[in-house]
Amino acid sequence: MLGNHNLFMNSTPTSSPPWTPTLPAAVSILIWFDLLALAIGVAQLVEGGNNFSSPITVVALAWLVLSAIAVRLLPSIKTRLWVRCAIETLALLVFATGLTASTDGVASPLLTLFLLPLTAAAIGLGRRTYGVTAVLVVVAVCILGAATPGRVIANSAFIVWLISALAPAIIATTAIAMLMEQMQGAERHIQDLGSTDALTGLLNQRAFDETLLREHRKAESTTQAYSLLRINVANVGHLNETMNRDAGNKLIAAVSTAITRSIRATDFASRYEGDEFVVLLADADNARATGIAQRIRSNVYAGTISVGNRLLRANVHLGMASYPKDRSEARDLLMLAGQRMQHDREQHKAVSA
Repeated sequence: MLGNHNLFMNSTPTSSPPWTPTLPAAVSILIWFDLLALAIGVAQLVEGGNNFSSPITVVALAWLVLSAIAVRLLPSIKTRLWVRCAIETLALLVFATGLTASTDGVASPLLTLFLLPLTAAAIGLGRRTYGVTAVLVVVAVCILGAATPGRVIANSAFIVWLISALAPAIIATTAIAMLMEQMQGAERHIQDLGSTDALTGLLNQRAFDETLLREHRKAESTTQAYSLLRINVANVGHLNETMNRDAGNKLIAAVSTAITRSIRATDFASRYEGDEFVVLLADADNARATGIAQRIRSNVYAGTISVGNRLLRANVHLGMASYPKDRSEARDLLMLAGQRMQHDREQHKAVSA
């Protein structure tokens, strides 16, 4: 059985973002944070007086604008979502510090601007990086306090003021960071459930097809080889008929464990159909793939499962195809590996007969 390969007709494989699925939403929210900060900065400049000529205000506003442009135009940044969030959070922190410094320091009504980098970090960077941002905010406010005339930071009055000024914002944004982490974990768990096989924990057919397309395109662009293994577990149907379905599932699970133990961390294994597995061996030519295939055979045969009062030994039929040696298209490679697996199965039947 070669299975259903309709996903190979889709030219745009999906892939997970580098941090979590909630990052694109975080990037969208940061756009509004930038616009709000930009509006406040422009209003502060246009207000008149000495603020228009304040170099600190001008530098803070210029930093915010340049950072916002860079994360949206530079290819090396805009595709790395976590880096985008980190840069924009830092830009908001510098902006808040600059505007507060140019408007009476810690006595400024713009001290609340520090909510922007705190909230940005809570939404886009995760709890650990948020903690770093919170520390930076406290340090920035202490520096502002030292630079503000009439304020002495080395006394209890300033410490009480600092706690009362920042604690509510930090507590609220910490709760946001923890909630985002829980949401991200839940989304990741749902994604895992949708891409893995319930019995073996390996990739399911849909997820493997997407992975194969992605790795094939990578191999085409880098001219690296890769190989596919199609693996059929022998006698599962007979075991289900003569004993029970649990016995067949135990056999399939045991083979899955042996495959996982035999391949490398860079490889991808899938339970492709009922009693069949597929393995993508990344950056593996025919010679390397042959060695891994033999290791899978040996590890499968070395294991046993206990069913009732019997110890059963598993066996597999295996077919292999390598890119670009055997075929130049992913679908053709998968079909060729399946044909060779079927040939291996027929040879074993002939020997047994």
